[in-house]
Amino acid sequence: MNDSNNTLLEPNANAVLQPRFESSGPLLIAGLREPLDEHAQHKIPQLWQRLMACWDEIPQRVGSADYGLCIHLQGYEYYYMAGCTVWDFAELPETFSPFIIPSQTYAVFTHEGRINNIRDTIGYAFDQWLPNSNYRHASAPENALHFFERYGEKFDPQVGAGDVEIWLPVVSG
Repeated sequence: MNDSNNTLLEPNANAVLQPRFESSGPLLIAGLREPLDEHAQHKIPQLWQRLMACWDEIPQRVGSADYGLCIHLQGYEYYYMAGCTVWDFAELPETFSPFIIPSQTYAVFTHEGRINNIRDTIGYAFDQWLPNSNYRHASAPENALHFFERYGEKFDPQVGAGDVEIWLPVVSG
């Protein structure tokens, strides 16, 4: 008897599907930000916790999705921003940073599995899919959106899973 015939094939919890393409923006995001460095894997969850503690202080919130933005400053400098969409930046307390996600075409990757494995999906998008696609990364050289994470209504922060997408700005060519 061949064991391979009796093996149940289970989907990989972190399997990445081919992206869908969306035109979106502009989106006004208000939130908290931190420079990205070698401690990012610890700093980003702490940033989200700080933001959750002061959600009610963000005026003019719209929508139910939350956003994690990776913003390229210059050279190898990046910062991460945890935030939400707002109607406008009027009356935004100084505690919060504003950022506008530009109108753009995005390759959207669904992240399957737990949030602590999100780097696998981001790595796949940049290192495997993008070089083998007919698209280029659309990012300005400085103070520009590198990519963003979208956390939908079904994301459960207690479990760290569900309804997470990576939005990569792209152009044809």
